[in-house]
Amino acid sequence: MSSEPHHIELLRRGPRAWNLWRAQNPHITPNLTGITLSVAERQMGPINGGPVNLAEARLRHASLRFATLTNADLTGADLSDTDLREARLIGANLSGANLSVALLDQADFAGACLVGANLCGTSLIEVRNITQGQIDEAAGDLLTLLPPHLSRPRAWTGTVSHAAGPQSRPAPEPTLGRGPARQANTAPVKGERMSWLVGGPRTAEARNRQVTPLSEL
Repeated sequence: MSSEPHHIELLRRGPRAWNLWRAQNPHITPNLTGITLSVAERQMGPINGGPVNLAEARLRHASLRFATLTNADLTGADLSDTDLREARLIGANLSGANLSVALLDQADFAGACLVGANLCGTSLIEVRNITQGQIDEAAGDLLTLLPPHLSRPRAWTGTVSHAAGPQSRPAPEPTLGRGPARQANTAPVKGERMSWLVGGPRTAEARNRQVTPLSEL
């Protein structure tokens, strides 16, 4: 789904104008899918008229690297596959937000609320100021990567994200063509010996079948 140009233009006017529009239109879900803001436009913290209200906003595939989202309302926002590297999410409300497969390297989560946030398939290895308590309140899966000092909640082992990765690739089928792989597959097993007269391995069972009974001689 593409973004709504009018919504993007409103956000570019700054947090004050944006928040006023949100207050006047509470029934509208902002569609900012794939939005790319300038570095200056990404500064939506209190010093620039924020905190910004992005609750329920569609921000999938958005480019928000270096964004200042201090104390932002991001409840229920779709931030899946969004670039939030080095973003300031200090004190942000991310409850129920979708952060699956998002880029979060060096993002600052100090004091952020992650209750029910979807972290499936997301790497948190280089995230800053994230605590075990925040992780315990969020939702993740077997592909969610955690820093060494944090433990994976037991509930996270029950599901697997659909994100593509090495774990989801099937094991290669055995090679049946010519070459070393075929030779390895046809190596003699224990109990066999090579018969160069017939050109291949012969088992004891095969030899017994070929012995002519004395009564027929």
